[in-house]
Parts: sequence; structure tokens; C-alpha cells
Amino acid sequence: MAYLEFTEPNVCISENLTTDDAGQLRMQPWAVVRNVVDVRALSGGDGPIVAPLTALPGKLLIDRKASWKNTTPLPQRVLVRVTRGPRYWLTSNPNAIQFRDRWSLAVDRPAAIPVTTGIYNSQCGSAIDLGTNSVAEPHPGRQWRWSDINSSDEWVPQPVEPGSTLNLWYRCYVWTPPPWSNNANKNQPQHEARANWARIQMMAFPQQGNLVVG
Repeated sequence: MAYLEFTEPNVCISENLTTDDAGQLRMQPWAVVRNVVDVRALSGGDGPIVAPLTALPGKLLIDRKASWKNTTPLPQRVLVRVTRGPRYWLTSNPNAIQFRDRWSLAVDRPAAIPVTTGIYNSQCGSAIDLGTNSVAEPHPGRQWRWSDINSSDEWVPQPVEPGSTLNLWYRCYVWTPPPWSNNANKNQPQHEARANWARIQMMAFPQQGNLVVG
């Protein structure tokens, strides 16, 4: 009598799949879009502006670094999302207030200092000019402004390779564009700026596997 010998099949699967102890096919955590960094950076400089900030970059409000190491076996495309909290500012005639922010990215090296004197990611602010009286004194006037929450997205230009680390550095400043009037609001100036917070996210997107695992 002949006996047949059976062996377990050897099935190949991609890097985005795995099996559990019972042999059931499962997805790897990196096979779906996932938040790999999600931090809230608070402003440390909100409040009254008591002296003109007419030289860029101005007063630093938010300063936050974040990083993520790709521990998966596949390159990952990463989307950076920066969400700015509600901003508030008060300025007196005839002055101006402006927020600027910027972030920098680098892989496997420190991110550069995000300077806003030239290139920046966003700006918002306003100015008020109600003119002057017959002796060149500014007419009394103040302006209150608010900006809603908003987000900006940026794709990291190249995929983050396995074992590599993506570094981000975010900064937000406020400044008072010149010229600056020292006798604003008829010598009763009020100036204030609040950036509140910024939420910084990195989202890793799954990629097609290059190899198979036996």
C-alpha cells in the first residue's frame, strides 16, 4: 500500500501583509494611512505688544520641532499638515500687525532654522490708517481682528526610506511692519497679538511592496 505525504503550502505575501499565530492573513499597521506625528504647539509669547517690532523676524511666538523614524520595511510617502489655531490681534491707528510662520524639513539631518525674513509659509494681519488731525496727531481708533482656524498641507518631496528619520521645525512670529507711530490712537496706544497654538501632523501613506515574503 502506498502512503501519500502532505506538506503545508508555502505561500508568499507582500510586506504589507502578515499572518497571526492561527495562520490567518492580516494587514500590517503601515498598510493604511496613519498619523505618525500629532502634536499641539502652544504659543509662548501671546499678549500685549509694548514696543515696536519693526525688524524681521519679529517676536517668536511658537517654536516646535517634531520627528518620525520610518521603522517599516517599505519607503513611506509623508504628508505634513500644519493647522493654525484661531488668531487674534488688536492694533491702534495708524499701525500694523502681521503674523508669519514657516516650517523646514530634512531627512537624516537636523531641519534648518525656519526664518521668515524672506520665504514663509503663511502670513496674516492688518493695518489701520484713519489719518491725522490738523496738527498731525493720529485720529483715535483701534482695530480688532480675528482669523479662523486653517490648515496647510505639504508633501515631503521624496519617500522616507526604511530606517530614515524625517525632521520638522516650525516657527511662528509676529511683527509690526514699519513705519511705526509712537503716538498711535492719540497717545493711548493698544497693541496685542495672540497666535494661541499650532497642530503639527505627519501622515504616512502606504506604498506597494517591492518584494515578497515567503
